[in-house]
Amino acid sequence: MKLKSSVFYSIALAVSLIYSCKKIDTTDIGDDLIPAVDNVFTFDTVLDVETDNLFLNDSSRIQRNSPHAWGVIDNDPEFGKTRADIYFSLTPNGYGLHPFQKKDSTLIFDSVVLALAYTGSFGDTATSIQRMTVHEIDFDANFSDSIAGYRTDIPNIPYDLTVLGSKLIDFKTLDDSVLDRRKRDTLRLKNQLRIQLDPSLGNRFRNYDTATAYKNDSLFRTKFRGLALRVDEAGSPVKNALAYFSLDNANTRLIFYYRVQSGSAIVDTLVTEFGFYALNFTNANQIARTPANNYLSYINNGNGNDDRIYLQSSPGSYATIKIPGLRSLSNRIIHRAELIFETLPGSLGDNIYRKPDFLFMDAIDTANKRIITVPYDFNFENNYNILFGGPIKNNRYIFNVSRYVQSIVTRKEKDYTLRLYAPYTTRPTDFASGFLPITQVPVNSPIAAGRVVLTGGSFSDPSKRVRLRIIYSKI
Repeated sequence: MKLKSSVFYSIALAVSLIYSCKKIDTTDIGDDLIPAVDNVFTFDTVLDVETDNLFLNDSSRIQRNSPHAWGVIDNDPEFGKTRADIYFSLTPNGYGLHPFQKKDSTLIFDSVVLALAYTGSFGDTATSIQRMTVHEIDFDANFSDSIAGYRTDIPNIPYDLTVLGSKLIDFKTLDDSVLDRRKRDTLRLKNQLRIQLDPSLGNRFRNYDTATAYKNDSLFRTKFRGLALRVDEAGSPVKNALAYFSLDNANTRLIFYYRVQSGSAIVDTLVTEFGFYALNFTNANQIARTPANNYLSYINNGNGNDDRIYLQSSPGSYATIKIPGLRSLSNRIIHRAELIFETLPGSLGDNIYRKPDFLFMDAIDTANKRIITVPYDFNFENNYNILFGGPIKNNRYIFNVSRYVQSIVTRKEKDYTLRLYAPYTTRPTDFASGFLPITQVPVNSPIAAGRVVLTGGSFSDPSKRVRLRIIYSKI
């Protein structure tokens, strides 16, 4: 009897310490301190979970220093089509001076090259061959600086249909070295895509003056809005991947190669570069998802408890998570409560399209028409992306919801419908140190890279279904 009393009070003290403070997580002190299930003092139970697939009205924004996606995945066998186009502005490095040296001499433009810093890819890079076309953004386009970044579902930005240049891109060669021949030497550059543009652009920019174009940034933007990097789908033989480019990178430049002529003699060879310099926030990454195949069937099936869950990284999809038996669970000491999601073995395209690094779960507060972080278990300071959701491990995503479950069984607090998704960023309702609100935190990068099919609440094999496992002691 004394042994039972001491065990009870020890457990009660530990629970009091853990659950009285939102800043402590049981995993902070190690899973080895969670008592073993012996069915005498410590028990476990599994609750059924209901899952439903829905299309996400995604509000992801791409900022200037984020990798930008370009390309088409024409037919992911599980999810359908993805298309990504890039819009951005390139400017001189400073104003007040003319960017072209010896502009009053005879300048002969040999070439104008758009160089893009390549940072990676998603999909089938071994076979994808796609054509990029470069256009000038229309002057009447409402396209200007946006510090917050444009949403990925931005409507089409008007652009001139004239093709300034194009290139058929073999994705498997994007990380090959390229040569940049300058006056005194030849540079060997890696991870740079180079596209020849119409050389007449050189004469156009040379003819601008410092009074009406190169005086300041605002005046320059009245002469040149920027460039649109579009996918020519008809001219792309194989469309199974996205490529990613960094605008905020020394390898992204609009480069003018020209010679200075005096009489009939060439007296100098020069280079002028426009770039995506600091304080330039004019960039957009338009990404369109077109659901098809199994994913489209599941979001339209009208079934409230699907046997599969389809999740694409932003902009993408989400699933609702309901735990019907949680509200009726009797009061007990919760040592560990975890939602376990397993990947579906053999889903189509798994060998080509990688899974998201992280999934994220929050709660749908229908009474106040908002999304909130899961009460008590999410905390920004507690390494949320590892402890809450975490990386995929052994083909599982596991969410620790111990304190959330304890609040329901002990204090009868609200049990929410939960939302599971693979966001690019999220805006938690918790707070960081100093009580400053966290407006946006990263989860998965780059944008649109990652998709996974999970087993749902009605999956045919009960041992593989999504489930809530609870390790507890009786009171």
